[in-house]
Amino acid sequence: MVGKASLLLLSGMIILLMTYHQKMGNISTRAGENFIDYYSREVAHQMAVSGVNIAATKVYSSGHWNVEKSYTFQDGALKTVLLSDTIGFDTVLVGTVSDYKGHIDTVIAYFGFLTDNAYSKYVMFTNQENGVAWKPGDEVWGPLHTNGVVNHMNDSTIIFHGKVTAGKGISSPPKHARTQFLGGYEIGVYLPEVTNMNDLINAASSGGYKFPSSTDTMKIEFKANGNVVVYQNSTPIYPEPGTPMYTLAPNGAIFSDGPVVILGGDVNTSAKGLTVGSGNDVILENDVAYADDPTVNPNSDDILGIVAWNDIVFDNTSKTDWDLQSALMAINGSLTAMDMTKNGTFNYFGSVYQKVKGNALMFQSFNKQYRYDERLAITPPPFYPGASVPKPYLIAWYE
Repeated sequence: MVGKASLLLLSGMIILLMTYHQKMGNISTRAGENFIDYYSREVAHQMAVSGVNIAATKVYSSGHWNVEKSYTFQDGALKTVLLSDTIGFDTVLVGTVSDYKGHIDTVIAYFGFLTDNAYSKYVMFTNQENGVAWKPGDEVWGPLHTNGVVNHMNDSTIIFHGKVTAGKGISSPPKHARTQFLGGYEIGVYLPEVTNMNDLINAASSGGYKFPSSTDTMKIEFKANGNVVVYQNSTPIYPEPGTPMYTLAPNGAIFSDGPVVILGGDVNTSAKGLTVGSGNDVILENDVAYADDPTVNPNSDDILGIVAWNDIVFDNTSKTDWDLQSALMAINGSLTAMDMTKNGTFNYFGSVYQKVKGNALMFQSFNKQYRYDERLAITPPPFYPGASVPKPYLIAWYE
């Protein structure tokens, strides 16, 4: 009996050990399978995420995405598709679908587009500072940028109220400078130069006003009632009391291949604003102000852009103190003056773009006051160079 009992006990132990070993084997197998399954699902998900990043790169670099793309990764496949594309670069919905060993995952990104003008976002933009330094008493309200070096005389009365960005550095490093950088600063920021004014030229030729002569000088004077007076040299084309601006240039674009003289006046525009451009120089003979002053009424819709292919020249032969409201752009030149040796005050409200910083004494006086027109960050003048490129931004990301 004892022998039979021992045999039964031994058999039971063997059966129990076999069962335990089998179950442990099953658990190990299932653990391995679960790990492989988890790994495959994660790979599929990360593939889908990578696909959206690929699509986002395309959107940011080209401003659009409208082609389906398929990719392979190890034993998996990835497809990026455009799910929705609204007219006018308003929105783009991009989806990616991944398949890795039977595991499918999807990630969706929703992009919006804004019309962005890198240049009207600054109270002053220069590509080269030309060695011209900010001097004691200078104050700048609004963001300032140069692709070169910001030069300043390191004085506590020089005040930058907005952020200062510079491609090549800031003289007298701000960390220990007496100059006040109240809006902060950043080094190593570069922005591309403006290379053409094609949008403005085309708009003036179709729906705007293109001056009839490429060799004569166009002179223009603004009236507070919204009229403009236009001369060809000294001969009036639209004499006093002028013609309505919206009749002369319904789309807000005026252009002349030759030089343009701004006689000054009060600018009263429609909500779309007005841009006056020259394929040569623009000469300013008098102050320009908005009829509805935005420094008093922030809701003013008066917007003026003045664009020169070369220089914007201030006729300071008899006028030394200036008050100006507008956006100014000298694509290949500077803000300069007829008499480089005269001093004076320069009170400015708007946004300046110049390739090379002007070195006329009137811009180096101790009385420069540059104030940024914050409306230009959202609403640049019509057909202002650089204003027609849509900038994408990420609205939402779904995983």
